[in-house]
Amino acid sequence: MKPDKPLKTNRMIIRSYTAKDKQFCLSLWCDKENGKYMSDPETGDADKKYLSLIDEMEKCEDGYYFIAELKDDAIPVGTCCAFPEGKNYDIGYCISKEYWKQGLGTEMISELIKWIASQGGASVTCEVADDNAASLALLKKFGFIKDGKSKYKKRGTDIYFDAHYYRLDLGSGL
Repeated sequence: MKPDKPLKTNRMIIRSYTAKDKQFCLSLWCDKENGKYMSDPETGDADKKYLSLIDEMEKCEDGYYFIAELKDDAIPVGTCCAFPEGKNYDIGYCISKEYWKQGLGTEMISELIKWIASQGGASVTCEVADDNAASLALLKKFGFIKDGKSKYKKRGTDIYFDAHYYRLDLGSGL
């Protein structure tokens, strides 16, 4: 699925994923440090099935995949996604480690939440590993609350993460 137009923040354009973004996404999600708490495999563990899933993202009919680029020079700095489930949207996000601690994650998630509200979304959910302090702090900024315990596996490994689902109910003030 693709939005009608790119999302814009003060510093970024958040546009739909295209096949030319594959290597950027793999460099983030499969990086040992950047993708530490993601379910994606590390670079050496990315099998054919996983790579074929990435190849299908551009044509995804179940959700939206986005690339966040800096406005000034179109350098990709992160990714995010949103999967509508009725009036709820389940999201995921990642900022390149070279851009951590610069407020880009806050900016990206803020715009994503506004866009979800404009689409008629009533709530936003996200699954986060209990040890992922940076992501938990980001969700706390927006008022997300715990909404259920979970556990997930890092693909290609025997590593499991204890996690929780977090939920933000959208009010009319966004």
